[in-house]
Amino acid sequence: MSKKKFARDVAIIGITSILTSLGGFLLLPVITKTLGAYDYGIWVQISVTVSLLSSIVLMGLSMALVRFLAAERDMLRVREGFYSIAFIVAISGLFVSLMVYGLADLTAVSVFSDAGTSQYIRAGSFLILLTALDQIVMFYFRIFRQIKTYALITLFNTFGKLALILALLHIGFGLMGVIAAVLIVQVIVFLGAILRIISQIGFEAPEFTMVIEYLRYGLPLTPNSLIRWITDSSDRYIVGIFLGINAVGIYSAAYTIGSLVQLLVTPIQLILFPELSKMYDESRLDEVKLYLSYSMKYFLLLGIPSVVGLSVLSHSMLEILTKPEFAAGSSVIPFVALAGLMGGVFQIVINITQLVKRTQFNLFIHIIAAAANILLNVMLIPVMGILGAAISTFVSYLLMVIVVFYVSFKYISFKINWSFIAKSIISSVLMAGMILIIYPEDANGLLIALVFGAIAYSVIIAALGGFDKRETEILKRQIFSLWNHILSIKKG
Repeated sequence: MSKKKFARDVAIIGITSILTSLGGFLLLPVITKTLGAYDYGIWVQISVTVSLLSSIVLMGLSMALVRFLAAERDMLRVREGFYSIAFIVAISGLFVSLMVYGLADLTAVSVFSDAGTSQYIRAGSFLILLTALDQIVMFYFRIFRQIKTYALITLFNTFGKLALILALLHIGFGLMGVIAAVLIVQVIVFLGAILRIISQIGFEAPEFTMVIEYLRYGLPLTPNSLIRWITDSSDRYIVGIFLGINAVGIYSAAYTIGSLVQLLVTPIQLILFPELSKMYDESRLDEVKLYLSYSMKYFLLLGIPSVVGLSVLSHSMLEILTKPEFAAGSSVIPFVALAGLMGGVFQIVINITQLVKRTQFNLFIHIIAAAANILLNVMLIPVMGILGAAISTFVSYLLMVIVVFYVSFKYISFKINWSFIAKSIISSVLMAGMILIIYPEDANGLLIALVFGAIAYSVIIAALGGFDKRETEILKRQIFSLWNHILSIKKG
């Protein structure tokens, strides 16, 4: 892949991520304003449970799919590898979903502390199977750089759920309507994606010839995923234990807004790891370092001002996007946003340990973060409430970043542009001051503040020389090229 195509693909995924984030923003007020904090808290608990169990179902095989098929050109091996993994995930996903369905009453009492939630747990149990399968089929398009297809399916998944949830809530289905909408859309996504894949590589029952190698690579990443879940999501359970489901809803609404920062790394990471794998296998180490350095710079270009902007607008955003009862979570957003920034940095650097096949370090790093997260949550939540959970999340991610730099740079080190980071921080602080002048009180004001802030930041960092002339020209060409590409798609 040329640098030009790499930049174009990142731009396409970037636009998709922006639209997906917009969908997430729209989904938040749709659910919270209709359900309220308590029912929203139940939905959050179901979501984090699905996230946990789908990680177990995947057994690290999604990353094995990327690592072993990114440079594969033999269609027989591609077909064998993909369908072997898909079948294994389908079987394990069905087993876990049925187990959760059967244990719904026990889970409702022991985990959700509300026997009345068992019906929602049963309805949501098959989200485990569908979430795992959807991740496998989506990784196929990521591996083979079918970015347009990936983007279109991602957008359908986001806005299809939004539209159907809105419709079912309007009819009066409540929380059960939210669960049903997500189930329906995920089924459609999987069927559409798998039919597309079959049309490209055909179908043949797998012989599971490479499964042992895939599992040998992926299984060490499974505890990694589980421990990562502890860092990312276990705080909802701990908040629920100490403060109740209502507090879970308030905390999660604020967490959703703050965590948008970490989504900014998605367009980079989706393209970066498959390309790094190919370059590393071809011994192009200088290019690996260059791509890592620029990926870090582009992420921080957006991540730093996002943290500052979300922090300044935290109270206003919760009041506008949710019910008044959720505004109590405004203090959570700055710390979660900082955690998201650390998470994005971590995602870029951790590619190094995966390239050199030292995935055991991933587990070690996540164990440290998870242990710190649980300990701090137990200590701080009873004293500081949901703010304690947010601080715990930030400290955990900061520890992850410190350790991943120490470990990864022993194998491959790349340049960190500290001068650019300083300029970005200065530009973001100045932007924040300007935003405060037009502090928004309604949705239109919020949109104006966001657009104004983005323009102000762009102008200030350009004036400070955040990019050299060569980078500026490349960026202009890529924007112009992407615009022409969008226009050609419309005409087609």
